[in-house]
Amino acid sequence: MKINTLVIDDNANWRRTIGKFVDMHPLLELVDTCDSAMDAYAKMMVHDIDLLICDIEMPELTGLGLVRSLQNGPLVIFVTSHANYALDCYEVSPVDFLLKPLDPERFLTSIEKVKKRLAVASEPITPAPYFFIRESNNYVQIRYQDVLYMKAQEHFLQIFTRDKSYMPMLSISKMEEQLKGDVFLRVHRSFLVHRSAIAVITKNDLVLTTGETIPIGDQYRAQINRKHINMNVVSRRS
Repeated sequence: MKINTLVIDDNANWRRTIGKFVDMHPLLELVDTCDSAMDAYAKMMVHDIDLLICDIEMPELTGLGLVRSLQNGPLVIFVTSHANYALDCYEVSPVDFLLKPLDPERFLTSIEKVKKRLAVASEPITPAPYFFIRESNNYVQIRYQDVLYMKAQEHFLQIFTRDKSYMPMLSISKMEEQLKGDVFLRVHRSFLVHRSAIAVITKNDLVLTTGETIPIGDQYRAQINRKHINMNVVSRRS
């Protein structure tokens, strides 16, 4: 499978050069090149991107600022002329940090690191069949299979199961961090949905097996396509 790659650099010569490096690699698919972080952000709303090869110093929004803004974004290789950015960049866990001018051997090494990261991410994880939430002085056990979805409610998280709902004092981001495996899918800044509860996916919403409708956030649409739909589509060859 090809690694869908987006190149971001405000310098036209570097966009062409990095684009050629990508085109020459048999595992990489160059989706597009962008001259700004905002242009790249727009592209990621409509394309499934596995890898960003990104400059750092750019007008309006830096490459680092773009990556910081993404939730569950693609893998990142930073490419820059300034070695002093290295420490700042590693707070977002990039695959690699390359200095211009690019060395072909060093670029190949970076792509090997990308391959390893993607291989690890695709390994199935068997989650614990339940989690606990705290209610007053008690710990309540909730089985993963019983949860339909979770909705952020100010300082609380409302957890909807098939029989009842719970409302622990917990943020949706903290819950997403602590859930094991890949059972739940973040589909909106306010919603986590159990994959098996999804019946229909439209352009703007999910319809659950219960008939309830959950909105899809723009920044999560590509992730839904990549993680939930693309690998499971059954189609007839023409």
